[in-house]
Order: sequence, then C-alpha cells, then structure tokens
Amino acid sequence: MSRAAGLLAALGPLLVLLSPAAAQAPRPGAVREWRGTGVALAVLPPPSDLHATRPVIVIQHEAIPGLMEEAMAMPFLVASTTLFEGLKNGDRIAFTLRDVPDALLVIAIERLPPPR
Repeated sequence: MSRAAGLLAALGPLLVLLSPAAAQAPRPGAVREWRGTGVALAVLPPPSDLHATRPVIVIQHEAIPGLMEEAMAMPFLVASTTLFEGLKNGDRIAFTLRDVPDALLVIAIERLPPPR
C-alpha cells in the first residue's frame, strides 16, 4: 500500500466525523428543519386529489442544503391553510420544512420578490 493510500485509510474515519453531514446529525428528539426556495406550482386546500384532510403545496424548489441535492417539483403537506394567505400559483417563495413522522411539513412560507 502506498503511503498516501495508507494515510487516507487512517484518516478516512476522522474525515467522516468532521464532514458537514456528520456535524448535522440530529440528536435524539431534536427537531430537524431546512430552508428552501422555489416557485409555488399549486396551492391545494383540503380536500384535494393529493390529501383528503391536509393542505398541500406543490413547489418547484431549488436544491435544499442538507436535505435534497437536486432541484425538483414535489408536493409537501402544509401545517395550516393560513400559510396560503396571499399566495398564488407562480409566486417565488422561501419556505421552512420540518421533519415529522412520515412527512416533510411546510411550517413557514414567505413570498419573495420576482427575479430581476
């Protein structure tokens, strides 16, 4: 084994411990939240085709650091329909996701100015 390979083998576990993912590992019982930005594609109060009892928003979002590395369009459950006030399809938004059992829940939505 070359010296460089040996050094990498020895330091590999340390690098994993110091990586951003390891630094963000949740404590048991800790609330995990992420911020994202994107465009509201659909605002769906209940009942909708996506959920019978919970509000849903479909967002074309950019990568969400620490959660999703790729931009994509996807639906999210929303904590309350009051977050939809003044929001319409096509609005640029910033949003906060919270990890809850079996879902990522949108707990905050902020309208952003249009891009220049």
